[in-house]
Amino acid sequence: MQAKLLRVLQEREVRRVGENLSRKVDVRVVAATNRELSEEVRLGHFRQDLFYRLRVIELRIPPLRERKEDILPLARMLLAEAGERLGRRVSSLSPDAADQLLRYPWPGNVRELGNAIERAVVLCEGPRVEREDLPEEVRAAPPSMVPSGNPRRLEDMEKEYILAVLAQNGGNRSRTAEQLDIGVATLYRKLKQYGHPEAAH
Repeated sequence: MQAKLLRVLQEREVRRVGENLSRKVDVRVVAATNRELSEEVRLGHFRQDLFYRLRVIELRIPPLRERKEDILPLARMLLAEAGERLGRRVSSLSPDAADQLLRYPWPGNVRELGNAIERAVVLCEGPRVEREDLPEEVRAAPPSMVPSGNPRRLEDMEKEYILAVLAQNGGNRSRTAEQLDIGVATLYRKLKQYGHPEAAH
C-alpha cells in the first residue's frame, strides 16, 4: 500500500480497480499519525521515500497533557456539540469538574476528552456537568504537583494555573483575581506579560 501511495504522489495518477488505464489526479494530501514516523523509518516499518514525500509541511501537535491551556476551551466546545447532538440542555462545567479535567493527563488526547464529555452530558441531571458525572479515572486524578522528567519553571506553572482559573471563570478577571487572592491590577499585569488577549480588554 505504501508503494501504491508513493506512486500516486510522485506520478499524480491513479488506476481504478479493474481498469488498465491510469487517470491523472490533482489532489492535496493531508496525513496524520500518532506515531513517530522517523523512528518507524529507522525500524523499517515505513518507507523513507514516502516519509519525505509526505513531509512537505509538518505540523506537530503536542499531546493534550502538554497544552493544558487547551483543555477547558476544548471541553466547552465538545460540551456544546454533545448537548446539541444528544438533545440535552447542559451548558457548563462546575468548578470542581473543570478542575478535575485539568488534573487528568489525558493519555487518549482529544478523543478521550470528547468521550468523557459525552458521557458526562448523558449522565448529568442538571444544566451543568458536575465532578461525579465524569469517568472514574478522571474523578480520581490527583493534583499533579510532583514534576516528572525535567522540572518545569515555577513561572511557567504559575502562568498555566492563572490561565486555567481565568478560563474556568469564563474570562471574568475580577472573579479570577478574587479566587487567586491577588489584586485585579496584578492579574492584568500578568496577563499582559503572557500576551493574553484578555489583557487588551
